[in-house]
Amino acid sequence: MSYLDLVEEGEDLHLLAPIAASNAAAPAPWHHTRCKTRYIDEAALAPLVRTEEVGDTTFLAAELSAARTPEERIRMIRGILHIVGFKGLGYAAIKLNAYGQPERAYLLRDYLSCDLLPKALEGGYFLLDPQMRQAFDSSRLHVWDIRSLVQASRKEGVDEPLRRHFDGLRANGLSSGLAFSLPISQTPLRALIVFAGAPEHCEWITDSVIAQAIGLGLSLHQRCSAYVQAMCRREGANGLSELQQRILSAVIAGMPDKAIAARFNTTVHNVDYHLRQLREKLGARNRSQLAFLAGRMQAV
Repeated sequence: MSYLDLVEEGEDLHLLAPIAASNAAAPAPWHHTRCKTRYIDEAALAPLVRTEEVGDTTFLAAELSAARTPEERIRMIRGILHIVGFKGLGYAAIKLNAYGQPERAYLLRDYLSCDLLPKALEGGYFLLDPQMRQAFDSSRLHVWDIRSLVQASRKEGVDEPLRRHFDGLRANGLSSGLAFSLPISQTPLRALIVFAGAPEHCEWITDSVIAQAIGLGLSLHQRCSAYVQAMCRREGANGLSELQQRILSAVIAGMPDKAIAARFNTTVHNVDYHLRQLREKLGARNRSQLAFLAGRMQAV
């Protein structure tokens, strides 16, 4: 549906008035729910990333892996965006709480074109659109434009922060685009990948544009999800008990279970239990991988 079809003739977004509270429906759970955001720097996490997680199953993913520096990868991605017709790109890994609300978002700092995606996630603005929310929940691709977002938000009320958000989108030339999400294995997170361009309607997003965006998004996901997994492993390691930290140090030193149990005055059964917990927290498949990952974390 086009931009002009969704908004009454002559209406302008910066003049859009807030809807009175007495006439507005109750706010949706996503609205006014603050989502904590944390930035991920590729270079800082590089030592913790497993080679097999980054992947190179597509030509573009292989090219991104071959880039010598993060800056070279960013230039490559921005060049592709420009060719396809997009101006902005955002990649965020989102964790929901028990009520389906955004609890935490991890954003790849190197792949953000501006600060609008963090603001949109913190306010839940993108996901006010039911179709955008469906795209996030089901991996279904969603083509959007700014007026479709306005139309969807009317049901909840357009407050001042939301109005400023829409003005910011327009001012930065991010008025239409597409979005889809993908699961991040071994984590409770889903990746939201958002492309944005300047036209204030979505008619320019043809099948060819969609195909190219999906290819870039999938290749980017192969790389970025590996950094999110590494972040989750590091956070899991930071949440270890004192005994688990000691057991992990013993595993790195190559000690067998019986020796570990004797050193820390516990049972072999208890050591085995904590080792299973450690493998789960750090995403390790076996004891050798657990020792390897733990050693790299201590070295960072």
